Amino acid sequence: MNAAQARRILDSVTSERCTELAIRLVDIPSLTGNEQPIAECVLEILTGMGIGAYMQEFEPGRFNTIGRIQGNGNGATLLFNGHMDISFSGTEEYLPATPGYQPKALVENGWIHGMGVHNMKGGCAAFLAAAEAVVKSGTELKGNILLAFVGGEIERHAVIHYQGAAYRGGGCGTKHFVSNGGIADMAVVGEPTRMMLINEHVGSVGVRITTRGKPAPLRVADSGDDALRKMRYLFDVFDEFARDYSHRHEYKGRRSTVHLHSIEGGWPYRCNRVPIFCHVFLEFRLLPNQKINEMPLEVERFLTMVRARKAGIEFDTEFFVTLPPAPDCSASIVAERMRVAHKVVMGNTPEEGVGLFYSDASHLQAYGIPAVNYGPSGRTITGADTWDPDIGEHLAIEDLTNTAKVYTALMLDVCSKTRDELGLSTIPKP
Repeated sequence: MNAAQARRILDSVTSERCTELAIRLVDIPSLTGNEQPIAECVLEILTGMGIGAYMQEFEPGRFNTIGRIQGNGNGATLLFNGHMDISFSGTEEYLPATPGYQPKALVENGWIHGMGVHNMKGGCAAFLAAAEAVVKSGTELKGNILLAFVGGEIERHAVIHYQGAAYRGGGCGTKHFVSNGGIADMAVVGEPTRMMLINEHVGSVGVRITTRGKPAPLRVADSGDDALRKMRYLFDVFDEFARDYSHRHEYKGRRSTVHLHSIEGGWPYRCNRVPIFCHVFLEFRLLPNQKINEMPLEVERFLTMVRARKAGIEFDTEFFVTLPPAPDCSASIVAERMRVAHKVVMGNTPEEGVGLFYSDASHLQAYGIPAVNYGPSGRTITGADTWDPDIGEHLAIEDLTNTAKVYTALMLDVCSKTRDELGLSTIPKP
């Protein structure tokens, strides 16, 4: 394919079509655990484009949607992976009252607002627009384009009484896909990176720490044992430990973090009782040079610091999240070709870095699929760095369109080449 032909295909990707696709996805609520309606929508869109597709059930009532554009068998399989589930339903108490937290798209002044457009229905819409442009062009491909629109990616996790499908995220849809026929030579995950090329990213470990007490009515409170008061010593030490943890773990200019994100204790409906339990929940971020099996040692270091303040406190611990970091793919073929595709569209090379988010790239890499993250969202109306909590999820239509063009350029580049031309392994002909 010559440059003029490729340019005509790139120019066929319009902001109007990208916006239309993003709106259609955003307007279907798809909280983790309720992915069937959005999976059906994506199936309808793909089949309407003439792309072979099917729904893949990974739990009862929960589906991925898989599309495939078949090449002539002499090239690579290029996978585009994106999650369809979203972070909030829009009905949660205390959410800011702005369109960015609602599963209903609002288009205004060149921006799309709505729950999921940032993470990551914008990326999914860009996949769809790119695939449509390639199919409509009639280009004969040597390689295959595989499109995996997955559920169960959002970092929602089952712990204590929070159980069921709504609390099973962390990549369960992609894990099912790759363990049930999801074979590819390379992959792009469309997480919101502001069109940065993210070749590696952090992992996540979650731990519940519990103190226990003894019950007593308040009139004889001294006869009981207050679990909340015990946990106060942990709170007193936490900031010191968090600074220590971050200081000890640095990688390529990035630092690990640990945050205390939730607290539960006592019985709100029993005002006159000494609380006999208190849970706190921590999440550790792991840089690509850290290991999951080191995290129990970090927790013990933390609890040792607490006991130094107050001897004799006993703690129960439960690890309920173990998601590994994604190792460096900067030297992979997909990273190399993504740089080329970005330059074709944008005229410069993409910014690169280590992602401080988690994505399905880790699960893909566990099955030997080199995977990078590159997606449209992240630029904000206000100029806040990658995210503005007062506005919520929003996406520039210009960024959405340019990303769809970059994906199109990548598809045409990779899938117009033979495996030999890409430097991939081949099987000798008989």
